[in-house]
Amino acid sequence: MAVAPSAPTAAADARMFVKARPMPAADPWSGFYAGAHGGYGWSQSRLVNAFAAPGEIDADPMLRGGLGGFQAGYNFRTDWLVVGVEGEFTWSDLRQNNFSCFTFGDQVCSAKSEWFAAVTARIGAAYGAALLYVKGGPAWVRNSFTSLATCAGTQPIALNGVVAACDDMHYASQTRSGWTVGGGLEYLIARNWSLKLEYSYMDFGTRRVTFSDGGGGEFGEDIRQTVNVVKAGFNYYFGAAGPGGGGELASPFAARNGNGRPSRVTTFVGFDFGKSSYGGMIGAMIAPNRDMDSSGLRIFMLGEAGHYKYPDDAGPIRGTYTGGDLLVGYAFEGDNYSINLLAGGNVTNHMLNDIDTANSVQGTAFGGKVRADAWINPTPATLVYGEADYSTAFRTYYAKAKVGYDITRARRVFIGPEVAALGNERFDQWRVGGHITQMTVGRVQMDISAGYAHDSVVGNAAYGGVEFSTSF
Repeated sequence: MAVAPSAPTAAADARMFVKARPMPAADPWSGFYAGAHGGYGWSQSRLVNAFAAPGEIDADPMLRGGLGGFQAGYNFRTDWLVVGVEGEFTWSDLRQNNFSCFTFGDQVCSAKSEWFAAVTARIGAAYGAALLYVKGGPAWVRNSFTSLATCAGTQPIALNGVVAACDDMHYASQTRSGWTVGGGLEYLIARNWSLKLEYSYMDFGTRRVTFSDGGGGEFGEDIRQTVNVVKAGFNYYFGAAGPGGGGELASPFAARNGNGRPSRVTTFVGFDFGKSSYGGMIGAMIAPNRDMDSSGLRIFMLGEAGHYKYPDDAGPIRGTYTGGDLLVGYAFEGDNYSINLLAGGNVTNHMLNDIDTANSVQGTAFGGKVRADAWINPTPATLVYGEADYSTAFRTYYAKAKVGYDITRARRVFIGPEVAALGNERFDQWRVGGHITQMTVGRVQMDISAGYAHDSVVGNAAYGGVEFSTSF
């Protein structure tokens, strides 16, 4: 799942976990929850002149488009009152292209909101399976703009020292803060699951944005932005989980929990380090119908973020990335194997600190994604594992294979070699190293890997990674 030169691999080994005690049945409107959402938004971004004729409106585009992301939070209920806090991150395709903007050079512009984030307090009233709520708090947005001088007609190509030579492109980007309010309705459709419909209004005020052509030409615009969003989604309530289904464990390496029942949810967090890069990921694999040791439906959610650097003629380019997966598929569980086949949606955003016209991996890309992984124990003391995925967002791919031997002969901690290949439109990388898999401390499992990597952009280096997971 690496999406940048030497970017960290954010792929979790879907079968590498231990079974832990399931949460007891609880009030469905209390406790931790996480989910995903999608929807539609529209945003007004008024550009006001700040360098030649201050106060003059240069453009007033209306951005429109789809969006999608994840949310997670915590609720506390007393009687009918439900209060909580929620964080959400939303990738956006709100945009308007080729609208008329500045008169000098007869320019055309584009504007796009790449992502939104918010941390909100929620207050609601619960009635049976329904929760009606309002929310509000701080919010953030990432915007990008371009301005191209067409030099058509008789328009001048220079104004107050700002030159707009024919086909000269100016770029601008900014992350700004603001506030949001909204409300919605959430409805329980099962013990752990709810559906939601929500409206949000966001106000990011007026901020000065600097346009640059990368060659010393700059000018400023004061941009005022407001956003409206309508979205639908779902939540999984971890505290509402009842005991897992009965039946025997499917795999000899998977331990029973304290109640003798298998788990229904695996959560994981991981970190990866490469040459001039680092990143992390968090996610969950859910068995919505039965348990993790029975064949059946699976839901896979993943969020990731990181930082990277790569060389350029004008100096190093630094980038940050975020990404998310929402996949659905089927798991085949046997006495000594586990196979997951998944497909769904993926979104990735890349932000660079400087202009790099040669790099196509910029901005936000939505795509389809497929993933497969297999865990096999040929004998109780040996391990064979493989996984592979591909996303159409920036044509991103990742594949890994490893084998291991249980040197403890009883605790099933596997040690052995591993190989991996990853990349996207910008880079390709391969890795050769070793791993220690399925070390457990209480209810938490830890996996470690490290070795040698060769990257087509940043060259040779070492890599390392660690993942933690638990099940309930």
